[in-house]
Amino acid sequence: MYKIEKIGKNHLYIKALGTFPPSIAENFIKDFEERTKEFKNFSVIVDGLDIILLNLKSFEIILEFLKRNNERLIRSAYIIAKNPVLNKEAQILFERAESPKRKIVKNLEEAKEWLGIRAVIVEKD
Repeated sequence: MYKIEKIGKNHLYIKALGTFPPSIAENFIKDFEERTKEFKNFSVIVDGLDIILLNLKSFEIILEFLKRNNERLIRSAYIIAKNPVLNKEAQILFERAESPKRKIVKNLEEAKEWLGIRAVIVEKD
């Protein structure tokens, strides 16, 4: 599961949950592309504290997606520090996506600092 929220002019917050199977990864990419089609460039905070593990096929889907977005990406921060396995997966993913604009952080404060924003207001369901 995931939720995408706009938190600024061209800033997004993504909350990801669970195991992220390939069908969810593909739906996420379609949803993300729809929400960012009007943006010349964008920054993203990905809150992955509740992600369990990436399926290998999902990993490949997301890797190709990240590579396609390198030019439009300003910066992105990935909050996943509580999951050592996922941290390693993310490091490998970012190395293969070939962009220094992505960073693994430990919390929302570090993410805001990396993106250069002051506040994040997330709507509750």
